[in-house]
Amino acid sequence: MMLLFWVLIGIAIYYLCTSQENGLNPSQQQSAENKLKERYVNGEIDTEMYQHMMKTLKE
Repeated sequence: MMLLFWVLIGIAIYYLCTSQENGLNPSQQQSAENKLKERYVNGEIDTEMYQHMMKTLKE
């Protein structure tokens, strides 16, 4: 009986951990292009790098 309790606890922890990683539905997830645009706007990458990476994404 005690073993069953720990197995259920383990399954619950596993489910919580995996659902946290992949828990966002598609409308909440940003596409790679949007993330790239954000990096460009924030000044993290320059125009040349932005264009190169955008071209790579579209290939």
